[in-house]
Amino acid sequence: MNKSRVTSLAALAAVSAIVLAGCSIDEAPSADTPDTGASGEVDKILFDYPFTALPVYASLTQAVADYAETQGIEVVFTNDNMDLATQVSQLTTHLGSDIDAVVSFPMDNAAVQTVAKQFIDDGTLWITYGGDLDEQSSSLQFSFHDSGMTLGEDAGEWITENLDGDAKVLVLGDMSIQLGQERTTGILDGLEASAPDAEIIEQQAITPDEGLSVTSAVLAQHPDIDVVVATSGDAAAGAYQALIASGRPADDANTYVGGLDGNLTLYQEMKAGNFVRGVVTVKSSELAQAIVDFPVKLGKGEATERFDVPVYFVDADSADLDDYIVELGG
Repeated sequence: MNKSRVTSLAALAAVSAIVLAGCSIDEAPSADTPDTGASGEVDKILFDYPFTALPVYASLTQAVADYAETQGIEVVFTNDNMDLATQVSQLTTHLGSDIDAVVSFPMDNAAVQTVAKQFIDDGTLWITYGGDLDEQSSSLQFSFHDSGMTLGEDAGEWITENLDGDAKVLVLGDMSIQLGQERTTGILDGLEASAPDAEIIEQQAITPDEGLSVTSAVLAQHPDIDVVVATSGDAAAGAYQALIASGRPADDANTYVGGLDGNLTLYQEMKAGNFVRGVVTVKSSELAQAIVDFPVKLGKGEATERFDVPVYFVDADSADLDDYIVELGG
């Protein structure tokens, strides 16, 4: 694969929310593992999702709140405003409270690790969302590499079938955290496997604004970009807007845009028959259930070390495309 690595025009230590659709659970830790928090009934959960500016934030937190109410579980939410110092401060505020379990998406593992250990030492379960910490009770993960590879393979197969294997591909990645790194690597691995002659341009983008600005800048230098794939559905939506703004027809038969995680714009353009061709995602309703149910089961000893979730590939032919649109408020 020919790779052209371009200096990042925009980066944010963030990653979009991920939704899940099924799960498998790893073996329980051995009896001599360090203490990872108290076990017992979980009645109150702190959900710490710092990336409040991402479009998925409102729908995910509402889904968590709604489901928790049906289960008689109280959920408290932080408001970190996409700022690491605020995240640490918000978490620290709840130390020594009656919180039974924390589900937290760390913006920076090293900075959050100390707080996680304090919660665990205080007898509170700590579930790391979207990665792993050295000190944790367990983690919620989302098939990071496999989901990226699924998208990369689909894009590569499309390139082979529609462009005779010769394409210029913009990969909007995220190398700031574990989830983004594994997803980015998965996309590249999938492209390598299915379209080895494609030329790759790598950039960093997470939010819709970043996807728009980064893709616009790349298009100014490489107007012949054929494919944009992103580790974030939000960034992919921004890339779609950039391509349209550059004069690319929405139904262009030789363009492919795809992303990881659901995004309403992507789904709507996909349904309209435009060049959004693939989204790898899970359902926010099912993720909300895991955010509530997994800590409860962990406290009861019914769950084990890690909750790892597969994802679904969605395209214009998916029978449940309308369901994804409705979940995101469309």
